[in-house]
Amino acid sequence: MQALLLAIGNDARQDDGLGWAFANALEKHGLFPGEITWRYQLQVEDADLIANYQQVLFVDATKERHDHGFAFSALQPALSFAFSTHALAPEAILALAGQVCGHQPQAWLLAISGENWALEFGLSPRAADNLSAALNFMEEALRLMQLRSELQ
Repeated sequence: MQALLLAIGNDARQDDGLGWAFANALEKHGLFPGEITWRYQLQVEDADLIANYQQVLFVDATKERHDHGFAFSALQPALSFAFSTHALAPEAILALAGQVCGHQPQAWLLAISGENWALEFGLSPRAADNLSAALNFMEEALRLMQLRSELQ
């Protein structure tokens, strides 16, 4: 099963770097069973990229506050474009993959809560805690998936 983790963010804008920090941690410890790619933002060309995979996990920072510091949800395709297509939502990339490339992978979004977005390197203390919670969640989810596949 081919999997892709698409980390979205910018580590030079404090907590906007949460997606990258998440991907860096998984890569460092060899925890993600697939490929990892980093993006500043999603663009139309990413539809072609994700169409080559069976499963895609989008990871990004969010200004929304979540009870556990992050939210994990399945994505449904939705063609929604703003005034500018400078940056696209994961749902739009998913829809484009199906319509233009002929394959729409299973996809999820892991949105990690941040609070500081200034031009500065380093995560805020709250974002670092939220990152840790999201990593713990993902490590457990990946362990359970591995166990499930071994039992089948």
